[in-house]
Amino acid sequence: MDPVALAARGESVWHRLGLAALGVGWVEHGQVARRTRPATPVFLGALSLRAGVPAARLAQAVEGLGTGLAVRDAGGSEDLRGHGFVLQVEEPWMLRPPAPFPPAPTRPGLVVAPCRTPAEVELFERTSVEAFTGSADSWARGSIHPPEASLRIPGLTLLLARLHGQPVGTAIAATDGTVLNVGGVAVVAPARHQGIGTHLTLACLATAPTIPAVLSSSEDGHPLYRSLGFADVGPSTLWWQPPSRAS
Repeated sequence: MDPVALAARGESVWHRLGLAALGVGWVEHGQVARRTRPATPVFLGALSLRAGVPAARLAQAVEGLGTGLAVRDAGGSEDLRGHGFVLQVEEPWMLRPPAPFPPAPTRPGLVVAPCRTPAEVELFERTSVEAFTGSADSWARGSIHPPEASLRIPGLTLLLARLHGQPVGTAIAATDGTVLNVGGVAVVAPARHQGIGTHLTLACLATAPTIPAVLSSSEDGHPLYRSLGFADVGPSTLWWQPPSRAS
């Protein structure tokens, strides 16, 4: 399979599983995948499944979903400004073929483990919000990862890192058995630059070590992923449709 299409498929898998926990559908139709109704903007409104899908097709996919949402152009070449979107960020797709990976460096007091109980999912969600936004003030329990439902989704693994018992980081492994999507890797500010992101990423890879792993990389995370065997396979762009004044 084309590497960009494989990476987009991995992100589509993550959205299907993550949204299923919220009771929201995610459907693939031809060259585009989309959610079926409004949901938290953490999840994309739509995603092109290969490079070269026209901007108009991607914009059309989110009609009826309201505004205040993002779409991803899998090829990173389309311009959605004429459809009411603004460019949010450029992120490379990265792919890691199935291969042995090095053991995580020793970090005394650090434990990374899958969430097994609703209370752990709740702690995961709060920690993720804090790590990504710098504060847990905006956190609303279950708005992204409903505790009970998230534990019932096959292929979805929420990983929580604790340092000396305190929650410090999160990551999400999502797979359909053919591709593994690594996402949501984040560490709270006071615990950064201590190798925790490396441990979280390796824990994701360990959930499905015999299949290719994919991700869309932030600028900050790029050196880490390259050090673990991921390679760039193509650009992608994230486009944001601001909330309308009537919303």
